Amino acid sequence: MTIKDDLLKLKTVTATPTTATEAGVTSLTRDGTTGQVVVEIDKCPEGGIPIEVIASADTGTSNDKTHTVTIEGSDTLAFTTKSVCATFPSTTYAGTAAIRMVRRIATQYKYIRSVITLTGSNGTMSRFYEINVGVGLLDKES
Repeated sequence: MTIKDDLLKLKTVTATPTTATEAGVTSLTRDGTTGQVVVEIDKCPEGGIPIEVIASADTGTSNDKTHTVTIEGSDTLAFTTKSVCATFPSTTYAGTAAIRMVRRIATQYKYIRSVITLTGSNGTMSRFYEINVGVGLLDKES
């Protein structure tokens, strides 16, 4: 069996940056606007699987907004019962550089998805995100 690389992307870079909260999707078909998709993993291997978040430099005008990426897991595609499997450090407007973060998650859920939450009240925040699932994403020192 071969796996297409794009099936392991929870979120692909789209033509429009993330400027608001992106609730998780409930489909195995990629959303054309947000680039999000649910990935079916069945169960993680014993050592877990790495999740990589890549974010572009922020081009917004905020002085207090943050984006927080979480990975949710569920046994149902509708995510009626879900749990947060990982929360990545928040990115702020002050952090204008591009960033890359990797976390290893271990879950027994069948499906995972990404959620990006925007908090704060002043100005705008605008970043492009790509979120990947897969082996080989961790540096050897990690």
